[in-house]
Amino acid sequence: MRLFSNAVVRTFAPADQPDSAGTTDRGDRRDGGGVLNNDTPAPDSPTVPGAAPDAILVDGETIVAIGTRAELLDIAAAESSTTAALASAGGVGATTVIPGLEIDEIDCNGQVILPGFVDGHIHSIMYADSLTDLDLSQTKSLAEAVTAIRERADSLPVGTWVVGSGWDLNKWDDPSYPDRTLLDAEVPDHPVAMWSLDLHTLWANAHALEIAGIDASTEDPSGGSFGRDDDGQLTGLVREDATDLVARFIPEPSREEQVERLAVTQKLFLSQGLTGIHDFDGIASTLGWNDLREADRQDMRVTLFLRGPEVPWAIETGWHTGDGDDWLQRGGLKLFSDGALGSHTSHMSSPFPETDGEAENFGIAQMTEDELFDQARIATEAGISVAIHAIGDQANHHVLEVFERLREITAAAEERFDRPFRHRVEHAQFIQPDDVARFAELGVLASMQPRHCISDLHLLHLIDESAQLAAYAWPDLLAAGAQVVFGSDGPVEPANPFAAIYAAMTRANISGDATTSFQPHRRLSAVEAIRLHTQGPAFAAGLEDRRGYLAPGMDADFIVVDTDPCIAEGLNAERPSAEELNAGGLLGYDSEEALFAHAEAIRDTRVALTVVGGEIKYQA
Repeated sequence: MRLFSNAVVRTFAPADQPDSAGTTDRGDRRDGGGVLNNDTPAPDSPTVPGAAPDAILVDGETIVAIGTRAELLDIAAAESSTTAALASAGGVGATTVIPGLEIDEIDCNGQVILPGFVDGHIHSIMYADSLTDLDLSQTKSLAEAVTAIRERADSLPVGTWVVGSGWDLNKWDDPSYPDRTLLDAEVPDHPVAMWSLDLHTLWANAHALEIAGIDASTEDPSGGSFGRDDDGQLTGLVREDATDLVARFIPEPSREEQVERLAVTQKLFLSQGLTGIHDFDGIASTLGWNDLREADRQDMRVTLFLRGPEVPWAIETGWHTGDGDDWLQRGGLKLFSDGALGSHTSHMSSPFPETDGEAENFGIAQMTEDELFDQARIATEAGISVAIHAIGDQANHHVLEVFERLREITAAAEERFDRPFRHRVEHAQFIQPDDVARFAELGVLASMQPRHCISDLHLLHLIDESAQLAAYAWPDLLAAGAQVVFGSDGPVEPANPFAAIYAAMTRANISGDATTSFQPHRRLSAVEAIRLHTQGPAFAAGLEDRRGYLAPGMDADFIVVDTDPCIAEGLNAERPSAEELNAGGLLGYDSEEALFAHAEAIRDTRVALTVVGGEIKYQA
């Protein structure tokens, strides 16, 4: 057994869960983390009557009990081969482990234990590649970006692909689209492929287009397009599904190299408090994580999602959502309804403002509603749940229509395969007011990323205010009874979940400037944001009885951190009314300053330990 002691334990357990003594209180009690079960912060109160819990006892991969150190030593002694008499010899409040007791004690140094976070939407292979490829996210102009590309090219053998990502024309001094003119002049001897920050647009030079066999006569594929100038010549910008026609020629790392990249990325995730991820990189991530597992190097739990072209293979091999084991679980199929806000390809009901003289633009519908339904039906009937990317409000409307049509098919599949199929909308950034309640009515999960809200602050002028869209509307969806799942969409955003909690709490830029807050009435408390990073992904994966909070019998996935997200100066310890909670977007804090002080402390949280399956997988 293993005892994690000398800690402040925040269980985040729902009100109807039994405590460590085996009792169940369905009243309005405070959980072992000192948090009211309506998510309002409150002073500590014990899980076991008598004292606040300061320890967790683990046996194998499972939590045995939560309570005080002395209580848990007694439990460990009673369940070990050592006699209960030997255990009691230490007395209550013993300061050392009893000689002969089969227990390994870890001192948490008075820090805070939280449930392990799970990123509900991330791209592990893309993230691994981004740590190696050229990063253009800090460039401030087209010229600066081209200089960085040329410098990277100069370090590589002639003819080698120069690959990178992160450019964002919306942040450049001159916010106009890049083209291949400067690339062709500065880097003629290398094929160049640079992904935009949102990964929905590829900026390529003539050499890369030539290798891909793309010229002015190449037709736009369904769901994508090639940028062209007034004369019909290619500009080097490739959007949405058209990017596949270039990307397939970019050399991929060997299986061995990919394993090493993934191992580095896994360590980064663990260091940030992630004990699991929902991975949307299709067969690439499936192969990568299987290779890492076979090398006995997998240290976090992964739910794997498919891409559209992989469905025939998945059906042939018997891929069913929910199959797998405790470390590699089979998830659903990801489909695309539209593009992204930054690339002006999210499907909107109102047009984008014109940029560089482009024609009236409502974004891109990558698939029609009927095409989405056909793909979703095939997957669901085969036992595969569906997650559909939708950012624009019109895309979300179409996707909800698809799920409405899919209801009877889903119910039949759930009965046939004896498991829930929890369909999802990925991102759900802009929603028409009448569609908010439909998420709950249809039982569709909203998989959302708080960092998108604050990273998009400079883009929100693109949205037609008259449409009165529900934008990054986490509390609206929750109030309607919908299930919400939080993640990062890394590498589009950093994977660090504490920065995401900050984003949910403030809706302001990452630096802490309160004047940048977007619709502060839609802020979320730290407690609620943590639940959406823990219980949200667990529910989405059908694992809500195993993960998402800390309680006896649950998987021993938790983290030790230096910041308490539940208690702060200026945070009302009593239960405020809903009106008081959201008054001015203060979330129960005495002032905006108090809210931001706590949010910034959470943003800067340091992880001391990450425990997955009862084993320490990361230690600072």
